Amino acid sequence: MIITILEKCRSEEKCEACPFKTKSKCMEVCPTDAIMLLDNKAFSCITCGTCARECPNNAIRKNEFGGYYVDRKRCTGCGICANVCPIGIIKMVEKEGKKFPMGICIMCDLCVEACPYNARVSGIECIDLKRTAYAEKYATRIFNIIKIIKKEEIEEINVECETKNKKVRVSIKIDKEKCIGCGKCSYLCPRETIIPNKDVDACTFCNICGDVCPNNAIENGIIKEDGNCVLCLKCINSCPKDALKVENFKVVKIKEDKRINSLRHCINCGLCVDNCPSGALKNENGKILYDASICWKCNKCVDVCPQNVRINRGDYISGGCSLCGICIDVCPEKAIKIEEIEWENIKDGNCITCGTCANVCPNDTITVKINSKEIIFNNNCIMCETCSIYCPRDILPNTTGYKKVVDRENSFIRTDFAFCTRCGLCTKICPNDAIKDGEIDIEKCEFCSACANICPTHAIYIYRTWVEKE
Repeated sequence: MIITILEKCRSEEKCEACPFKTKSKCMEVCPTDAIMLLDNKAFSCITCGTCARECPNNAIRKNEFGGYYVDRKRCTGCGICANVCPIGIIKMVEKEGKKFPMGICIMCDLCVEACPYNARVSGIECIDLKRTAYAEKYATRIFNIIKIIKKEEIEEINVECETKNKKVRVSIKIDKEKCIGCGKCSYLCPRETIIPNKDVDACTFCNICGDVCPNNAIENGIIKEDGNCVLCLKCINSCPKDALKVENFKVVKIKEDKRINSLRHCINCGLCVDNCPSGALKNENGKILYDASICWKCNKCVDVCPQNVRINRGDYISGGCSLCGICIDVCPEKAIKIEEIEWENIKDGNCITCGTCANVCPNDTITVKINSKEIIFNNNCIMCETCSIYCPRDILPNTTGYKKVVDRENSFIRTDFAFCTRCGLCTKICPNDAIKDGEIDIEKCEFCSACANICPTHAIYIYRTWVEKE
C-alpha cells in the first residue's frame, strides 16, 4: 500500500487556511479516487484485498505492484466490494450507463510523485526499519479514527530486496578489435562452442591448410610458387569450408575469399546446467562438462541457451565451453583469452526503464528502479546475458555482441479500455511519445514494453517475436 508519513502530510500552518483544504495534490492525481482525508491527513486504500476476495465475479484482481484493479467487463456493479471495504473508501459510480467501483488503489505511485511534502511512501520500494515504523504508526492512526477493525487484523507484508553488487563469471572473451574473422577458433573448437553469427561459405583465411601441410607449400588456400606440393591432400581433407580441390595435378581454391563478421560463443553462464533434467551437464569451476552417455537429447539446454550455441547433433548435443584453451592457442592474432567477467548493478541515463531485461530474465533476478534508472541484479543472477541480448538500448554488458530485436511484422500491442484508468503512466514512460492515455501510435512504437510493464491495471497487451540482429 501507499503509506502517509503523518508528520509531513499537510504539515504547514497555511494548510489550515488553504481554500483547497478539502482536496490534496495526491487526491487530484489519483486516477481511481483511492485517497481520502481523515483529520486533514491523506489516507489511501490499504490494498488489503478484501474486495477482490469477496467479488462474486472475480472482477477485481491483484497486480504485481501490490495494487488491485477492476475488470469492468466482468463487473456487474453489485456493490459488494464497497460494502465489505474495511475503511469504507470504495464507492460505486456510474459512467456511460455502467456501474463500477472507484476507490481501489492500483499502486500507480502518482500520489508519491505529486506530494509536495514527500509525505507519501510507496510500498513497492524496499522498506527499511524507519519506514516500517511509519507503517505501524499509519495503521494505528487510521484505525483509531474510523474504529472499524483492529490493527492485529492487518496482513503483515514484508518486502525484501536481496541484492549483490558484484558478480563474477569466467569465460573466454574475443577482442573484436584484434579479431580478423578467420574463424579458426570456431573450426578447431572441439565442443563447437564458437559459432559465426552468419554462416560464410567461403575461404575465411583460417590457414588450417597451411598448418597441416607437411611441406609448407600452401598458405590461405594458395599454393606457393616455390612450394613443394606433393598432392598429399591433407589440405583438402582439413579445409573446414571445402574450398579446395585438385585440378590438373594442382590444388586450387574453388570458393571466394570472405571474412566472418562476428562470432558468438558459450559464456559459461551455466543456464544449461541448471535446466538439464538428466544430469548430463555439470559446472565444475566454471567449466561446462558434458556426458553424452546419460544425455536424454531432450533439447532443454538447446532451448534455454541465450547465445544459441547448443545444437542437437543426433548422438550428442554440441556447445558448452570447457575452457580447454585451444581457441587461445590457435588464434593467429592472440585475440582470445580466458578472463573473469564482472557485473555490477547498472545506473545509466540512457536506460529507458522499459523492463524488457526483467521480462526475459530466465531466473527472475532483475529489478528496474524507474526514478533512478537503475538495474539491480539479485543473488540468483548467473550473468547469462539474456537481458543484454534483448536490451533495446544496449546498456547491459554483452560479452559476444549477439543481439535480438523485435520482429515488428509478427508482433502487436493494444490497449483494453475496459481496464484502462487513463492514469497517464504509459504516456510518461514512453521514450518515443508513442502513447497517450492508452492510445497507441503504432508507427512511433518500438515495442519496448515500457507501457505494458508500468500499467498497473494490465490494460496494455503486448506480444513480441524476436529475430537475430544482422
